[in-house]
Amino acid sequence: MKLYYSPTSPYARKCRALVIEKGLENKIEMVEAIPFDNPEELHGANPLGKVPALTRDGAPALIDSPLICEFIDTLNDERWVPESGGPRWAVLRQQAIADGLIDITIGRRIELWRDEKLHYDFWIERWGEAVKRTVAVLEHERGQFERSFDLGALSVAIALGYLDLRFADYDWRADAPGLAEFYARWSQRESFQRTEPPAQ
Repeated sequence: MKLYYSPTSPYARKCRALVIEKGLENKIEMVEAIPFDNPEELHGANPLGKVPALTRDGAPALIDSPLICEFIDTLNDERWVPESGGPRWAVLRQQAIADGLIDITIGRRIELWRDEKLHYDFWIERWGEAVKRTVAVLEHERGQFERSFDLGALSVAIALGYLDLRFADYDWRADAPGLAEFYARWSQRESFQRTEPPAQ
């Protein structure tokens, strides 16, 4: 199997970190693929031209990080996604909030990439406020995941790392000291250190 990724993609980083955490590097080969370079291998795995994408022997490739992570979780007995009941929905909800936080951070980043004369201040402000609301919710709910090692906690930590990369002018740690401690613990894990994106 091959996992196509780009070094700065937080969605791909989530998959890469999960592979490391579950000790599956001997089963899944990591292949760097920059979407803007239009690599044919990536397009063969995902016609959308997006990372992550996971190719499988004798089966269609999987795309979208939640789906890929669910599949990765089936490859050995160590479960990072509970199989059923309330714990499962709690972990998947945390992942959805974290992925949504990444989504709006990317939206804001793309808008700021544009020529300053073309900036749409309405969206920059709206996405910025959404980021702050989401951080506040995660700070309030951190008791549900801050001591966990599951896909929900991993996803939240990945999203916070992406804020550092793409929204560095927002001091989220000042607004969420509990989340800051949670993220500091995850930052010491081998899976995070080995998948840390390059500096801007």
